[in-house]
Amino acid sequence: MFRWKHTRLAFIAITAFAVLLLAWIIFSTDNPVNDYAQQKYLSARVRVAEMLPQKAHAQFVPTPLNIIITFMTDPAPAVTTTPPASQRVTVTPQPSPAAPTASPTVALRSTQTPAPPTLTPTPDVYLTPIQATVQLTGVKHEAQGWNNCGPTTLMMYLSFYGRNDTQKEIAAFTKPDWDDKNVSPNELAAYVNKTELRVIVRENGTLEQMKQLLSNGLPVMTENGYVTPSGKEGWMGHYKLLTGYDDKEFTTMDSYEGPNVKVAFAAMDADWRAFNRLYIVVYPSDKETTVRAILGNEFDDATMHTNAVTQARAEIAANPQNPFAYFNLGASLNGLQQYKDAAAAFDQARILGLPWRMMWYQFGPYVAYLQTGRYDEVIALADATLAVVDDLEESHYYKGLALLGLGRSTEAHNEFQTALKYNPNYLDAQKALQATSTTG
Repeated sequence: MFRWKHTRLAFIAITAFAVLLLAWIIFSTDNPVNDYAQQKYLSARVRVAEMLPQKAHAQFVPTPLNIIITFMTDPAPAVTTTPPASQRVTVTPQPSPAAPTASPTVALRSTQTPAPPTLTPTPDVYLTPIQATVQLTGVKHEAQGWNNCGPTTLMMYLSFYGRNDTQKEIAAFTKPDWDDKNVSPNELAAYVNKTELRVIVRENGTLEQMKQLLSNGLPVMTENGYVTPSGKEGWMGHYKLLTGYDDKEFTTMDSYEGPNVKVAFAAMDADWRAFNRLYIVVYPSDKETTVRAILGNEFDDATMHTNAVTQARAEIAANPQNPFAYFNLGASLNGLQQYKDAAAAFDQARILGLPWRMMWYQFGPYVAYLQTGRYDEVIALADATLAVVDDLEESHYYKGLALLGLGRSTEAHNEFQTALKYNPNYLDAQKALQATSTTG
């Protein structure tokens, strides 16, 4: 055992040195280098990082603090269709002198929601019907650098439209902290909005919608749950770029696994579910009517969230032990501003067991708990998340909001500063820091 341990450490050290030497050879001059060498370097760097020991962590996201969940069978009020102010929820709790003293009791209602509307294309827009097979070309594949899945996948997406953005350029905007574990869909969309292209981020996608978009010449980027081929890293989030399909599987450009990776429809949907079937469509302005026609009424936020609630409830009914279905229910109820029931859904998801990295990527529980005054819950969940990885700017931001809600403005100010240290482009944290600076 002693000898094996030291042999393994020596192997890691030698491999790391070889990677650094390769990096110096590739990037030490201003002369252009071939794409193959760059991709081999980026891929090798990620593989070496996989071999390094990880910080100890729990297997699951921690369960809630002092919460009682009751399941009610009485009908709930009809789902509101008032759309949220923006696609990204910004929470500004009012300071209170102390945390709630009683453990709140919330209800997870088992109710019928309105049937989703029939999505019909705009009559004056011609849509290519869903084809038997599709394979779009023109995407330049590239291997991702460390934690660079989002920027690299977006780089590949933009190459389809003839742009030459590099993953380094995109990462500099979306994740100024090199070690940032997550680039959110909204951060990626913000980068696209700097270009001549348009972008929309949606949830509750279907395999048929993906085929329809591809049939009309539009690649699609999805966010999925993912386990690397080695399995050593465990569950994590990962972006894929869909470029085609046949009768049984999608073709994807994968920044980790390589170009033209095949993913069976069932496997795609199973992994996609962990992110409420989120997808990103980037398109030129002359494709606006096509995208709107394909998405139909789900181009509207309220309709999309209402349909997603229906989908999540159906999956809960089919498998009440599915934590992702409860998490998706909470996320969609957040979108409808039904925060009390959303918090209950998130509680149940945590009780059933969410992967320990879940809060790296999705922040719905923070939003629901803040809106229901459960500031201690937000702080405890953020602390548990940050104990393993500290440079998650979103967790610092939401913890700051919870501290602000408890009247602890100096500590909140510090959390907002930390969030901005890791990502100076974080607009919500900028506003929160300015507010605490003004009131402090």
